[in-house]
Amino acid sequence: MKMPEIIKNEYFAPCGFNCLLCEKHLKNDNACPGCRISDSGKSKSSLKCKIKNCFDKKNFKYCQRCSEFPCKLIKKHDKNSKKRYGLSTVDNCKKLENSGIGKILKMDLDKYTCENCGGVICFNDETCSECGFEYIDINKK
Repeated sequence: MKMPEIIKNEYFAPCGFNCLLCEKHLKNDNACPGCRISDSGKSKSSLKCKIKNCFDKKNFKYCQRCSEFPCKLIKKHDKNSKKRYGLSTVDNCKKLENSGIGKILKMDLDKYTCENCGGVICFNDETCSECGFEYIDINKK
């Protein structure tokens, strides 16, 4: 998948991940559209996501807008995402509050566009979705 010129706001998940950069979204067959877009194509684990279900009930776009932020759900998610991907979802949510969605998505566009072909660099495995180029520790890029 080529990186679009602009990343839509809807791709920024309530938990602080950018769904456009996720391996579940980038797969070709039955791709997940993103947490805020549709349940079509989502894996069972994605459909059971406690953060998504909480956000659906409370009707917030982003977790940091909740009076309970950071709650135990987002703290656990943050711990796991730091361990797996080197990304802090809590920090992403805080950046959103301080910088705004437009600036965050522009930073993601700059950071996760493949320099070789213009594809999307997946945050899960730091590999370009188009050319397969492997980036080493893109989170320090």
